[in-house]
Amino acid sequence: MRRECTSQGLELQVNATHILDIQAFSAEQLQANAWPPDEKPRGWTQTDYTQLDIVAEREWPFETNRFDLGLSSHCLEDLRDPIPAVREMARVCRKVLIITPSRLLEQTRGIEHPLFCGFPHHPWIVFSVENRLIFRRKTSLLMLPQAHLTCPIGKTLGIDDGSTFFYGDSVEPEEQMFWSEQEDLEDYARFIEPYRKRRDLFVDDGKRHTVPYWAWKLRQKYLGCL
Repeated sequence: MRRECTSQGLELQVNATHILDIQAFSAEQLQANAWPPDEKPRGWTQTDYTQLDIVAEREWPFETNRFDLGLSSHCLEDLRDPIPAVREMARVCRKVLIITPSRLLEQTRGIEHPLFCGFPHHPWIVFSVENRLIFRRKTSLLMLPQAHLTCPIGKTLGIDDGSTFFYGDSVEPEEQMFWSEQEDLEDYARFIEPYRKRRDLFVDDGKRHTVPYWAWKLRQKYLGCL
């Protein structure tokens, strides 16, 4: 697998040897989720696979520094509690590459649905500060006007602005919490304010903007359809 992380000046050739997932092994499903999507069939087998709930409060069945590199791509932001998973990933891997949607994306309305911010099914906003990976739980205050940007229909964020890339040999996960609604809202507003002056944020989403597409988007926006 090959992935170029332009925002980090990082290009890696990754040959996955082991896979962890909570679902039962399925070669067809693994290939459907291959990264990048056009990669040739890898031929994964049951021996490459460990069925595991990675957020459980217990050690993974691998010794410390077993792997040269651990890769998590668009996974942690979906978990009920990503902290144990990051700690175990850091324990069993000498280096880690973690990719999630960016904080900017999750604080932008209209990325996936005109009425909601970011990806509505993600419970976490993820960003990095030095060697710390910060998990900020989403709250309904995100929908207030001062807490988000609005992406025009037919547009999206570019890969660099829309992604968080963390690569290193040390990572410390941390949950960010607020003790009042005012603090929570002020943090949202403080982060998003500098982006309001940017005129180069949004790019074409690459989809075919046909009449059915626009009809679907307008139904989402005005009728609340999925």
